[in-house]
Amino acid sequence: MSISPSLLGSSRNDLASQNRKRISDLELQARLVEELIPKFKDEHYREFYREVVQSYRAVARDMLRRTWLDDKGQDIAEYAVMLAVILVIVVGTIRLIGSNANNVFSEVASAVQ
Repeated sequence: MSISPSLLGSSRNDLASQNRKRISDLELQARLVEELIPKFKDEHYREFYREVVQSYRAVARDMLRRTWLDDKGQDIAEYAVMLAVILVIVVGTIRLIGSNANNVFSEVASAVQ
């Protein structure tokens, strides 16, 4: 069972799209928490939520980096190269068998007559 290139490409695009959405959500949450920090009276809470904002942004950067570096599956260029090699082999085989098959059929046809 093989998976078509279009299915692999779409699932990779879907994954990248989901990761972009998660990154955007993390950045939004970081901004919202950042806006709330000055409203805390206790310095301990302000420092804690500054660290929360930094961790949100670190997770977002990490997700972006992993999405960018994800090389699972084949790209369309790799499928094109594989297709070209297969076509060369098939065409060469058909030409080789085709000329031999023509000779065999010609001999059989002349023997029958």
